[in-house]
Amino acid sequence: MSWLLVPLAGLLGAVLTTQIATNTELGKALGNPYIPAAANMASGLIITAILTWAMTPEWPSREVMRAAPWYLWAAGGVLGVMYLTGNILLAPKLGAGALVALVVAGQLIFSVLLDNFGWFGFAQHPAGVARVAGCCLMIAGVFLVSRF
Repeated sequence: MSWLLVPLAGLLGAVLTTQIATNTELGKALGNPYIPAAANMASGLIITAILTWAMTPEWPSREVMRAAPWYLWAAGGVLGVMYLTGNILLAPKLGAGALVALVVAGQLIFSVLLDNFGWFGFAQHPAGVARVAGCCLMIAGVFLVSRF
């Protein structure tokens, strides 16, 4: 792994936390936590469409597109709405630190499960002692961030 990518990944964490904050603030300003999710998805669709058009020199054939399982076409959007709306609803109740700590812990624990069992096409990497210890340390970190 290139160490130059590490700060970029950290920056993405800041971007995600900022997204939670701005959507939560918009929900408060509008008195409705669902409108920010719709606005987020709509603006995201426009920007993604432009980016895809600009960065995709060759599109997959219809046959290739039809071969992808139907549920994969919708899964990302459905999961994205669940994640985004859940963040908007939980952020005011949990606070930014606790919410992000819980989300990251959930991501890490599920990622270790994905790797261990090879779900969704991931290469299998056993959940050995070190990985389980890392998850336990993450849970301890969530406790500390949430409690104090």
